[in-house]
Amino acid sequence: MKKYSKQREAIINSLKNRKDHPTAEELFLDLKNKMPDIGIATIYRNLQNLYQDGEITKIKTKCGIDRYDGNIKPHIHFECIKCGNVSDIWLEDEQMKKIDNDIKILTKQIQAHQEDFSIIINGICRNCRR
Repeated sequence: MKKYSKQREAIINSLKNRKDHPTAEELFLDLKNKMPDIGIATIYRNLQNLYQDGEITKIKTKCGIDRYDGNIKPHIHFECIKCGNVSDIWLEDEQMKKIDNDIKILTKQIQAHQEDFSIIINGICRNCRR
């Protein structure tokens, strides 16, 4: 755990209260209203530290822009390839355990040991299909 700062606390609180998986720039624009002196470099540095400390999730998107999630409970993400929106898909505990077990079996095929996994499903969201 890194040392406390107002900026770090504001970033983590903002992420935990959001459902939209913001980019660093979106988070910066949101926090800039509350903390006018905050800089974009501070946002990037704190996001990286929070991610490395396991306090947030970094979502690597197809378009190449990282998005961030304050909810670190195991779940799956869906990324729309048209609008770029990222949504959460929640599974029952038993479903997540089965996926985790299946991935462990797959990694054993290459004589590797699974530490973690993330699943991003890419497709076209309901709004873009209309």
